[in-house]
Amino acid sequence: MKKRSVFPAILTIALTLSGAAAWGSPTAQAADAKQALKLAGGATYYGQVENGLPDGRGTIKWPGGKSYSGTFADGKRSGTGKYINEYTDASSGYRHKTVYNGAWSGDRMNGKGTLTDKRSEAGGRVVSNEIQAGTFKNNVLASGYEVVHAEADPEYSFTYRGQGLLLNVLGYNENLVSLWKSGGLFNVTYQKGSVSRNYSIFPEDSASAEKQRQASLKYLRGIAGQVAPHLQQFEKLSKQVPLK
Repeated sequence: MKKRSVFPAILTIALTLSGAAAWGSPTAQAADAKQALKLAGGATYYGQVENGLPDGRGTIKWPGGKSYSGTFADGKRSGTGKYINEYTDASSGYRHKTVYNGAWSGDRMNGKGTLTDKRSEAGGRVVSNEIQAGTFKNNVLASGYEVVHAEADPEYSFTYRGQGLLLNVLGYNENLVSLWKSGGLFNVTYQKGSVSRNYSIFPEDSASAEKQRQASLKYLRGIAGQVAPHLQQFEKLSKQVPLK
């Protein structure tokens, strides 16, 4: 029987970004051009204020382990800032630590940024670690790189989306360029325009399917120079998501 990947589906990160729109009736205390505000829902803010709303640079903290430190405009996260959310998923019981550092607009992640999500068991053992780096639109990575490191075989899933290209690689985080050239990666999917190529490291059962796999291997080896920068970026990002 052919061995198949048991790599889990790439995580869909649920960010809890609520709370910035409902400021309630704040009480302010001046402090060197900064103010402390008590906000609706138990949130607190300390920083620059205009017309009773966060405006400029400051920090907001919500109950339950969420915080944002950066710039605001008219009470909404806008400009650049760092968001941290630590929570336990009620359905799985896993503990998440989600961190986004980058551009914001209209209280959402919009623009260049980096998002990480570390998932661990109650005892602290990390079961997966993910990083997304690129351009975000309305809290979702629109283009760029995604690397997931998990307790799986193989350990890594690498994805790049951008400039009409979709590239996904399953494998490990060393010697990706040389493995691409030798056809030694666990699984590769390449889509650009009308071109769609895929291969697995395992030979196919039928002669026709194996012939198609070999054709994909030959094509993908021939474009190694084009994809090498993406493979190198995969390796670089993978160093930021250890399972510890």
